[in-house]
Amino acid sequence: MLGCEMRSLQVTAVLAIAAAALTGCTPWPEQRQVQLPQLPPAWRHFEVALQLTVVDGRDGSERRLPAASPGARLALPVGRHRAAVILAEPVVVGRAPARGQAPAARTAARRLRPAGAVVPIGGAPAETIEVTWERGLLAGVVLDLWRGGANPWLLNLERLDHEITARAQGDPWWLNRAALLAALQADAMSSSALRPHARRSIDLELPAGRWVWWNPFAAPLVSDGRTPLPVAAPDGYHLLLHDDGRAVALQVDGDGAVLTSPAAPPFDR
Repeated sequence: MLGCEMRSLQVTAVLAIAAAALTGCTPWPEQRQVQLPQLPPAWRHFEVALQLTVVDGRDGSERRLPAASPGARLALPVGRHRAAVILAEPVVVGRAPARGQAPAARTAARRLRPAGAVVPIGGAPAETIEVTWERGLLAGVVLDLWRGGANPWLLNLERLDHEITARAQGDPWWLNRAALLAALQADAMSSSALRPHARRSIDLELPAGRWVWWNPFAAPLVSDGRTPLPVAAPDGYHLLLHDDGRAVALQVDGDGAVLTSPAAPPFDR
């Protein structure tokens, strides 16, 4: 069982962190190089800023940093031998300007699924930290555990990261995040907690044009405005954005899909 394996390495994880603290390592907030991800192809026609949250793994203190550009390489306050979380939330503020054109007027922000990193997963202390879309789910879950008063570094996060990758089938957001978080909070983690959402076959009616999901791994939808689109969507809330900035919210459950009124108007011209 995943839970047994994770708990069996809790002592090792704690000793590793303690040993690092005793070796004379530079204390928080030592700067470390962090590489932010490029935008997924489906989002590249939007102007997007990445809102960064950095969490110190020693005490759970959070820092909200200035927004950064996708693909940027930054020096962030992440100690070389400290556990930490980096969450990069994409905020869509307008349409990407065409070559040679000035940026369009800013509009109401639309927040999309985040990218993330969990230190020390993913590399040696001297290496650059890679913030990836694939670890957005894990980073968000670890952050929620901290905010709820738990210490996620008593878990085998390396193993959890591996299991999420293995079960996600290329898209971590298909997994049931609420079930995973509840199992971790209750110290009842098992392989059954890493289960996908039920997929509902729905006929989705959208205004004409191209629509992208807030999920960076989901393929865009193209509607003619007349013919319903057959879609297999996981249970829960979703946001879709039109190329012109219109947004609709979608709630999927056992009874089908409910499409709300537009969640946001088009981009400012």
